[in-house]
Amino acid sequence: MYKKYDNKILLVDDDTKNLQVAMNILKNYNVIYAQNGEKAFELLEKNNFDLILLDVVMPMMDGYNVCSKIKENEKTKNIPIVFLTVKDDEQDIVKGFELGAVDYITKPFYSEVLLKRVEVHLKIARLMSELKHVNSNLNKTVKEQVEQIRQKDEIIVQQSKISAMASIIDVITIQWKKPLDKIKLYLQSLNIKIENIEDLKSDETFKNTLFEINKLDEIMNDFHKSFNNHKNKENVNLKVSLDNALFLLKDKMKELDININIQGDILLSINIVFDEIKHIFSKLLNKSMINFKENSSLNNKFINISFEEINESIFITYEDNAKIYENIQIDRFFLTPSSLLQDDFDLGFYLVKVFIEKNFGLISIEKTNDGIKYIIRFDK
Repeated sequence: MYKKYDNKILLVDDDTKNLQVAMNILKNYNVIYAQNGEKAFELLEKNNFDLILLDVVMPMMDGYNVCSKIKENEKTKNIPIVFLTVKDDEQDIVKGFELGAVDYITKPFYSEVLLKRVEVHLKIARLMSELKHVNSNLNKTVKEQVEQIRQKDEIIVQQSKISAMASIIDVITIQWKKPLDKIKLYLQSLNIKIENIEDLKSDETFKNTLFEINKLDEIMNDFHKSFNNHKNKENVNLKVSLDNALFLLKDKMKELDININIQGDILLSINIVFDEIKHIFSKLLNKSMINFKENSSLNNKFINISFEEINESIFITYEDNAKIYENIQIDRFFLTPSSLLQDDFDLGFYLVKVFIEKNFGLISIEKTNDGIKYIIRFDK
């Protein structure tokens, strides 16, 4: 049978005549009836009702007790209850409200009164449900915004620490680099003086010494670049800075047969020091090349880079298929300076994170089926 309204109403009354009258008045609603409290509880377990019309005077369990049990149940406690009563005593009415009822209607029913009361309370229930949903979404939005503010505050704290360290580290790098440059000159001089040059070049100790010195030199350059960068920020096109990093690595890329795919909005720009964004791209590319070199038998090597603007934020997505990572390896990608003694600590790669956070950005890492994906976000 066609019903004008979808609302489901539970009508509880022990009097058959009253049930017939009420159901006839509410014929445009989906009304299910019960003639006692036990039957009402059974129906409440199986159905989701929008409103309960509850008779007060019933045998075995009166309406007040039924109301109390409904309000104690987590599933049913928010369903509005309207008492049906022949009583119009003030104390009885107050008792009903105290138990959680939202209204009362006296019997015998007046059609217009019953219909209007039902209409009003169904509307109130719907508005309350919508308000609850809005509040839930609002709470979620507030939590997200609070978390974003917390992350930005954390970045600001990190920035202040970096600034405080900058002058000290700058002096250290300069002082450290002087003897390092001298050692390199001495080794080059030694290379010239020794008669059997080929023996020296093949000597493992000599090669290892050169390797460690070059590694130390690279670390010093990274330090110096990071903490002695007095250049001003500018509006830097992301594609241009990426092309600049790729240009320096093009021969190695060609040798390893890596396909570079650039997608998205290539006109996007961010306010940053050019060398910092170039360093970010260079280190990500270098990391991929090292892994591709270790996995040289891999076919169809690729690096996918995309630029996208979403809700006032710029996203850079960088993905390669160079290596299958375990979760524990990913966790160690951005070791902090307190982990300097770790063999796999990479200062240059750590500075990727530093430069991103310095510019109020965030970086996250995801493991993919073929390799790894970096997602970098800069807020405008």
